[in-house]
Amino acid sequence: MVAAPLVKDSTHRLAVLGTSVTQNPVLKAYAEKDMGITLDMVTLGGGSAQQRAALSPESYDVYDQWFHDIDLSWPTGSIQPIDINRIKGYQKINLDALTGFSSNKDHIWKTTSPIDRLYVGADLSLSRKPSEQISMMPTIFNADTLAIINGDTQSFPDVNDWSDLLGNDWHGSVVIQKDSAISLVEILLALTQKAELNIGDITDLSIDEIDHFISLFSAYLKKGQFYRHWEVEGDLQRLTHVQKPLLCSMWWSGAMQLRAMGQNVSMITPRGGYRGWFGGLALSRCVSDWALDAAYDYLNWWLTGPAGAYLCRQGGYFVNIEGVRRYLQTHEYEFWIDGKSARYDIFDNEGHLLYQKGNVREGGSLIDRMKSIAIWNTVMPEHNYLVRKWENLPWLKDIGD
Repeated sequence: MVAAPLVKDSTHRLAVLGTSVTQNPVLKAYAEKDMGITLDMVTLGGGSAQQRAALSPESYDVYDQWFHDIDLSWPTGSIQPIDINRIKGYQKINLDALTGFSSNKDHIWKTTSPIDRLYVGADLSLSRKPSEQISMMPTIFNADTLAIINGDTQSFPDVNDWSDLLGNDWHGSVVIQKDSAISLVEILLALTQKAELNIGDITDLSIDEIDHFISLFSAYLKKGQFYRHWEVEGDLQRLTHVQKPLLCSMWWSGAMQLRAMGQNVSMITPRGGYRGWFGGLALSRCVSDWALDAAYDYLNWWLTGPAGAYLCRQGGYFVNIEGVRRYLQTHEYEFWIDGKSARYDIFDNEGHLLYQKGNVREGGSLIDRMKSIAIWNTVMPEHNYLVRKWENLPWLKDIGD
């Protein structure tokens, strides 16, 4: 629990803008009980949340999203710096996680790691140079990949990298995300692995390179490579009626939701490396007075452990790992964090079976998986041009259609 909350007030409400990854009724109830305030959760798809965060700071108090979104919301002045002296557990945050535990790693492309947009300088620029202010308080992180639905890696041993998204063996059976900052890098990895696209830096495409990429991707869309696309994790649950094997770009939390429903889902360990992402909490520039104090209470509550443990049971990782350890059973910690084989059956937060005794999490330990990140979610300098092109693609039907 949060020690001595700054404010307890049933007449005011704290508005938190985010996505389904971290916003759910259980965590909301935990926080409200511990903090003694009421939360208004504004849960949107990634793209919609990004747009509101950047353009409508008066509509929320706290922004719960991904670090790459800082590249959209910081330049608009929609979020304010966070004073780390008001974050009681800040020193317990493992900042090495923001580099993928590999600060000296040789990068094929220039870094897009979250650490490079963490600290706020005197001129309000962002960098990895430590200061007393940060742009976003780090929380959950992970290394995402592909998943086989209605099958496993033993049945499909040749599925081992992003290029399989565009492989002939999966024609008409591929499910992808529509978020440009996420799906884009996955398709770019696939195209470069297939040697269909040769560019210098897939984190920073020129106008000409974007046009070339869009042309190639559009051709795959038109010829029917993809079965469906999804925008929010709830869409994935509508795949349960499909009988054939599907290759799906998927978040770990979404995969665990399907496993909990009894779906056969197997996560791939990509040879070329994972797509990394980092979540965090930011403050609207419009938040002040009571709401500002309540927002700092909320940030502090996130570092106490219960939220992190809850998300670990969905396959995620958390920055205050020692705080999380107190809320996980030893065998759970060994399975999710250390990558050891399960000494007992592994269940989610609602008691649904996820892994049987003796199973090992795909990809291994936290360190092994995070050190294997090929690229982080990316907002490119030519993002606006890219998104216009992206939205005008001949998109297939979403899963709900």
